[in-house]
Amino acid sequence: MSDIHPGRRARVDGNAAGGRLLELFGRDMTTARAQCGQCDRVATLADAIAEVDDVCVILLCRGCSHTLLTCLRSPDGEQLVIGALARLEFR
Repeated sequence: MSDIHPGRRARVDGNAAGGRLLELFGRDMTTARAQCGQCDRVATLADAIAEVDDVCVILLCRGCSHTLLTCLRSPDGEQLVIGALARLEFR
């Protein structure tokens, strides 16, 4: 039996979102540095807390737990919703 509450996703590190981010951005985004607009913490997206399922990827700040960004998949396409993400830096 699963210990995940209905309506909740398992929490893992941001590397679990790497595939979906690659689909959206066309590049590995796990090494991109993100700044949280709530607590000003700067870390790679791989360091974020990820909630992942077939429809959605949610990346949360490890410092304050605010949602940095959400990727939603629907029959109509993909949506990227920016939450507390103040800056995303990649090279």
